[in-house]
Amino acid sequence: LVFYRTRPARISETGEKLVLELERGEAARVRPKDVMPLHPGPLRSLAELREPVGADLVTAWEILSGGETSLPELAELAYGEYSPATAWAAWQQVLDGLYFRGTPEHITVTSAEEVARIEAGRAAEAAEKAAWDAFVGRARAGHVEPEDRRYLREVEDLALGRIERSRVMRALGREETPENAHATLLEFGAWDLTVNPYPVRLGLNLHAPDLPLPAAWAEPDFFCGDVT
Repeated sequence: LVFYRTRPARISETGEKLVLELERGEAARVRPKDVMPLHPGPLRSLAELREPVGADLVTAWEILSGGETSLPELAELAYGEYSPATAWAAWQQVLDGLYFRGTPEHITVTSAEEVARIEAGRAAEAAEKAAWDAFVGRARAGHVEPEDRRYLREVEDLALGRIERSRVMRALGREETPENAHATLLEFGAWDLTVNPYPVRLGLNLHAPDLPLPAAWAEPDFFCGDVT
């Protein structure tokens, strides 16, 4: 059993080049350095790589905490044996990077603090994805909520010509143009007819000109004379 690119493969022939059996039945001829050995076998088919039952990954992580391990040791601790199926399962945990990371020969066990940090980051990513999906669902149905304002700022930037691409417009299946962005903001009530994007879009100066004043205007009595 070897790791090839991002998936498992079985060596069916050896030589100057290895012949691999891939998951969908295809074959590939590769150099030995192109694969990473995971288990010496025997492995008759990749179909044997079924998910092991009764895994105790957290206990294995606790036992190994603060040190290093190898793929055979991790598989034995987490799944009770070192077989092609458990080797692949253990290697997937290493690729996941939560509790373990490294190579089959040198696996580093992450600290409790690092695990907590990764879990918090993943929870935040999951929450953000859920919020995004909910927004897209509402927007496709033709309405948005006040909390969706943060997503519409990107559409405003497109309407004002500050950016050329918009994830929101793509998600809604709309052409990414300033005109379409403007129409979308009007549709959702984020803008009304009093908002004029054209001066900003055209790069016009929106500030009053700073003109030099005549020197006489600086005299204390200039505006105090008889104006009749």
